[in-house]
Amino acid sequence: MTTTDVQQRDHTALTEEFARALVAHLNRMRAESHPDDPPTDPANVWGQMQHLPPILELDFWTVEDGGTIVAHARTQAFTVGQNQHLAELELMVSPAARGRGLGRTLLGHAARSMQARGRTLLLTQTNDRVPAGEVFARRAGFQPGLSNHVNRLLLTDIPDGLLDAWTTRPDDGYTLDVWTDGVPEADLDAYAELLNVMNSAPRDDLDVEDHRTTPEEVRSMETLTRAGGRVAVVAVVRAPDGTLAGLTDVSWRPAQPGIVSQGNTGVLPAHRGHQLGRWLKAANVREVLRLNPHATEIRTQNADSNGPMLKINTDLGFRPFMASTVWQGAVADVRSGLERN
Repeated sequence: MTTTDVQQRDHTALTEEFARALVAHLNRMRAESHPDDPPTDPANVWGQMQHLPPILELDFWTVEDGGTIVAHARTQAFTVGQNQHLAELELMVSPAARGRGLGRTLLGHAARSMQARGRTLLLTQTNDRVPAGEVFARRAGFQPGLSNHVNRLLLTDIPDGLLDAWTTRPDDGYTLDVWTDGVPEADLDAYAELLNVMNSAPRDDLDVEDHRTTPEEVRSMETLTRAGGRVAVVAVVRAPDGTLAGLTDVSWRPAQPGIVSQGNTGVLPAHRGHQLGRWLKAANVREVLRLNPHATEIRTQNADSNGPMLKINTDLGFRPFMASTVWQGAVADVRSGLERN
């Protein structure tokens, strides 16, 4: 097979063999952007491929050389709910295979497929560790929509006494629960509704609609997390009347415990001003230290325009680790540019 042949697979045609080949390619790419991180385990990716949410369409286009993937494009699009106009795109070309037009070829396949399904916008992301990504995005007609950073907290950098200070609370009626085995059934509907607070996070110039989370989606994401070999810890704050007022979550892989991922953190507007975000963050850090003694750092991604969250994270000890940009490209414009050039 030559490096100009493109193979396409949708979510119904994924195999363990493909998962292994894809992860080998992704690990080579990750060595460029994250040289100090451990490699991804193919078993985790194959596990997730077998438990994809039924409302998710996942498609891959690959260029392979002697059975080795040297470039790939992946799109994912949800078939129900909001944002039916967009699809997320991941496109990676191995350093040794760049300059041959493989990225343009793969982007063409992905753009044509998404346009045929009625998608009008592609979202993709680049980082400052791989400058070729930004160059390609600009040449392909994408526009920057959101600037953000991956921020990192080295657990040894947490200021002395800070966790105690942030978890010492006045007697104001707020209480905190920590869930280590998924969202309790009795709280599922309320938690799904609470997750919609994340719509208040900055989106800057992105043409993205609010997403309404359903209880079924919460369960699907829990299944996907477990299938990927991760454990998750969720902390929630209850208001004096017992309703959920705020949340935060973290996860890690026990087989690779050093790096912990920080996910959502949000507090309902009516309950802001009570230092609940700091309480939630500090409480979950304590759970990480208790449950995962081998953890060395926590990483999170924040919009550069999200001042309130950045203030909490900076005070906790998070520091910039990697800059990234979310790009958006109108599918019709992307296709036109590819055809002109």
